[in-house]
Amino acid sequence: MDKLKVVTDYSKLSPELLELFNETYPQGIAGKTIRFPNSKGEIVTAVRLETEDRIYLVKLSAKAKEILTEEDLDEMIRPLGKEAEAEAEEEEEAEEDAPSKDDREDD
Repeated sequence: MDKLKVVTDYSKLSPELLELFNETYPQGIAGKTIRFPNSKGEIVTAVRLETEDRIYLVKLSAKAKEILTEEDLDEMIRPLGKEAEAEAEEEEEAEEDAPSKDDREDD
């Protein structure tokens, strides 16, 4: 069975699809975009996002793509993801510095 194909805008992704987007493109979208003409003849920039039952073409902002590079687009759509990554790294470092159960003496 063929998967349903959906074209949607990045700004309209559900939280679940945003999470999948970040998991699929952890290093950003540079070099992974595709361009195609829409029904108005405008060139649309998008990236592919696949789930178990659907293939999404996630459109990026038309105005942004006219003036920004793919790297700039990464910075625009992923600022929270990078902050979350930094926080996760800080938490991991804190956990590594904390004494483990085995290190504590029994009273």
